Amino acid sequence: MDASVKSFKRKELGMKIFRACFLTVTVLFVLFPLYWMFITSLKGERELFSDVQTFFPKEITWQYYFDPVNGIFGANSPFLSFFINSMIVSFVSMVLCLVIGSYAAYALARFKMKNNRNEKLSFLILTARMLPPIVVVIPMYLIMQNIGLLNTLWSMLIVYIGFNLPFVIWMLKAFFEEIPVELEESAMVDGSSRMRAYHSIILPLVIPGFVATSIFTVILTWNEFLFAMFLLNSTDKMTLPAGISTFITQYQTNWGALCAAATVSVIPVLFFSLLVQKHLVKGMTLGAVKG
Repeated sequence: MDASVKSFKRKELGMKIFRACFLTVTVLFVLFPLYWMFITSLKGERELFSDVQTFFPKEITWQYYFDPVNGIFGANSPFLSFFINSMIVSFVSMVLCLVIGSYAAYALARFKMKNNRNEKLSFLILTARMLPPIVVVIPMYLIMQNIGLLNTLWSMLIVYIGFNLPFVIWMLKAFFEEIPVELEESAMVDGSSRMRAYHSIILPLVIPGFVATSIFTVILTWNEFLFAMFLLNSTDKMTLPAGISTFITQYQTNWGALCAAATVSVIPVLFFSLLVQKHLVKGMTLGAVKG
């Protein structure tokens, strides 16, 4: 009996060590590109283009960040304009998608139609997100040109809301379905209207779902490149993905500035995720299992 217990404990210890090693290797594999991008932005020009690359800069320099001429925060650099444009487009479109999508998702979750039409309508809405962006980028370009919104942030807001709204509706619908309908019915029996019950009872319970959805929506918008490249053609209107691509020219690639800009562009999404992390796991699992 003692031998079998010892054998079981050894196997359990072996599995724990294996899991720890596997997770460590996975984390290093995922984080290594970010680390390499960061240390590349800290290398001097001579070390950057050396035949022998090092895993840590021999001499740390911040020239690609704060140099008045070559730095992304220099006086002549358009990086801050890229950054501000991305912040405006990402967070405004996220808020509008959550506001509009929450009502649509609530309606699909609560008002049942005949012949299972709710699920069919939900799937039909989701198909708009399945459409490859390359298919509609030229029609979108022509539409924005005809209505005079080409090369404006309004065009990006319209496109991002249109493409992210189906995703938001689909996610929030699952979260609303997890909330017992009896909560609203009890409130309405006591004299509350449906909208009042929705705002005062249902919304506070679905906050984690909103948080999870908002993070995915911000990431999708923050990293979007294709529409930004086609619909924005002036430097002062570009968002980060399109703006960072300008560091790659016909004659050279400014690797130092490119890596510095990419490193800074990671910070807002990372900070936003850390800010709401206590709601994130709960939100991601809230709509995962239907009762």
